[in-house]
Amino acid sequence: MSTAFSLALAVGLWWAAIAKLRHLRRSPGDRPLAAVTGLLFCLAIGPLPVLPGLNDLVEDAVPGLAKLWLNLFTVTATYCLMAFYGYSVGGPGTEARLRRRLFGLFAAQAVMIAAWSLAPLNIRLSPGALENLDDWHGALFTVAALGYMAFGLGQAFWWSVRYARAAHRTRLRTSLRIVSVALAALLVACLAKSGVALALGVVEGLRPEDEGLILLSRVYPVLVLVGTTLIVIGFCYPAVASLPGRVRQARRRRRLYRTLGPLWLRMREAFPHLVLDSDVPGFAGGWLPWTYRAYFRRVIEIRDMIVQLAPYYDPEVAVRAEGEQTADPQIWVRARLTEDALRRKQAGLPVEEPYVLPALGGDDLDSDARWLARLARAMTDQSSVEAVSSSTSSIRNT
Repeated sequence: MSTAFSLALAVGLWWAAIAKLRHLRRSPGDRPLAAVTGLLFCLAIGPLPVLPGLNDLVEDAVPGLAKLWLNLFTVTATYCLMAFYGYSVGGPGTEARLRRRLFGLFAAQAVMIAAWSLAPLNIRLSPGALENLDDWHGALFTVAALGYMAFGLGQAFWWSVRYARAAHRTRLRTSLRIVSVALAALLVACLAKSGVALALGVVEGLRPEDEGLILLSRVYPVLVLVGTTLIVIGFCYPAVASLPGRVRQARRRRRLYRTLGPLWLRMREAFPHLVLDSDVPGFAGGWLPWTYRAYFRRVIEIRDMIVQLAPYYDPEVAVRAEGEQTADPQIWVRARLTEDALRRKQAGLPVEEPYVLPALGGDDLDSDARWLARLARAMTDQSSVEAVSSSTSSIRNT
């Protein structure tokens, strides 16, 4: 059960890290986002050597390296967390403060590496184990790691609580509250474990076998697991909470994309030189699966090509269309004119005094797509009516 949970947590961390990396590629100058991305990658990379399968390979190569690796990345994750809050709400002087704290990170990591390197083999295998904390190597390693983490988590917890109170957006406020609980759990865990290490080094007669110390050592992994899980949930909460809305939007756009298909194909046949270039092979052929890029491109191409039809709009067609009784007169007139203009464009017969159409459409790309979908449906209905009329005339002539 624990192995399955560890693997699920690792998959979740990598998913979150890659998702944030994609967001960072869109906003490369966003420093808080860069700090969160670094945090998630540290949390994802750190546990790799202790995962089942990899742990044996790493330990066979360098005994104890897996635990050193995990602790070094965990301490680095704490710095990334401080950087996130520093860039988000730190104000003036943030850069200087973060540089000083970066030196503190390097100092803590140097102490950890030195203590681990000088320690006997049994302590290198598990420097933070309770039975190894009465040795100065294990105690120094643990105090350096957890001391820096406690400092960073305390700073982050303070800013997280203040930021949550000031946040106006509901999802952001909920996210920060979850992160605050996670930070509190991790802070208590670090203080408890470092307190045990200091107590074993300072208090005479205290042994790792004491029940109180054993109880505190058991609390530590539970709080770390809870805190790590909650911090991932907290940072991913806004994206996950908005997922149902994004799914509904994607379905709406997919329907519009399909509705615009017939009109888009006819426009491209009339204006092949206006087809947008693409660096994706085969994209111009329209065979790629659904993407937002294809949706945006389809709307933009149709709009550009409608503008290019301006010399072919016949005023007589507009007059006839305005006299027809329809539920949507504006769209019907536009559909009649567009249908006739496409025929004229293919035949190379522009109008001497073309009909000037008013500017119609939406206020943004999605509302414009909905308007174009109404136009496409009207043109389809018009083609159906003309086909029925032609069939009826043929029957009568026969």
